[in-house]
Amino acid sequence: MEKGKEKTAKRIAIVDDSPDQRDTYKKRLSLFLQQKGSMLEVIDTYPFTDVNQYFDWIIAEDIIALIFDEKLHNESQSGRTPVNYNGSSIVLKIRERFKDIPIFTLTNYPDDSDLQLVFSEYECILSKKDFTEKHVDIILRACQRYLNENQKELSQFDELSKKIASGKAQGDDINILQALQLKLQIPFTSDLKDREDWLKEYEKQITALEQIKKEIESKIKK
Repeated sequence: MEKGKEKTAKRIAIVDDSPDQRDTYKKRLSLFLQQKGSMLEVIDTYPFTDVNQYFDWIIAEDIIALIFDEKLHNESQSGRTPVNYNGSSIVLKIRERFKDIPIFTLTNYPDDSDLQLVFSEYECILSKKDFTEKHVDIILRACQRYLNENQKELSQFDELSKKIASGKAQGDDINILQALQLKLQIPFTSDLKDREDWLKEYEKQITALEQIKKEIESKIKK
C-alpha cells in the first residue's frame, strides 16, 4: 500500500501457490462480488515462507476473510521455493490469533484426509471445479457476520477505554477490555486514529489499573 493512502474497503484474500489459479479465482470472485453490489475487494498472495507473516499481513491489509488452497507446496514463484505446509496446517496457526475470522478452502481436493481432519476450523470447503455464485453468498454472509461482531466489540472497546482512562472502571471492566484488546488485535492495527489518545492513556495507567483490579478483587473476597 502506498504511503499515506487510505484503505477504503475491507478485503478477502486468496492464498495459492499457483499464480494462474490465484488470478482466475480472484477475477471470478471479484466479478461475482461486483454483480452483487459488494464493496469488498479481493487480493491474492503466494504462500508466505514464515507462517507468522500472515498475522501482520491480515491486519495491514484489512482482511476479513481468507481463502486457502489446500496444496500450497506444489509450485515455486519468482525464486521462492515451495513452502513446507498445506492449507489445513496453516488454518490451525491462523486460529491461534484470529479465532473468528472466516476461513475457507478452495481446492481441487475437497475430500483430502488432512483437510477433513480440520473441517470444523473452516467456514466451508469449496471445490474449484464447482465454484459458483451460491458459494459467494456463503462467503458474503460470513464476512458480514464477522464485521457485525467486530463493530459491536470495537464499540464496546471504545466505551471501556474511555471509562477506564477517566478512572471510572468498575467490576470486570479491565478484564473485559483486555480480552477485547487481545481478540481485536488493537495494539497491532493501523486504524487507531479515533482511539489513539485513549490507548495511550490506557497504557500510562496500567500500573494503576492493576491496583484497582486487586482492590476490587479483595472487596469481592470480603
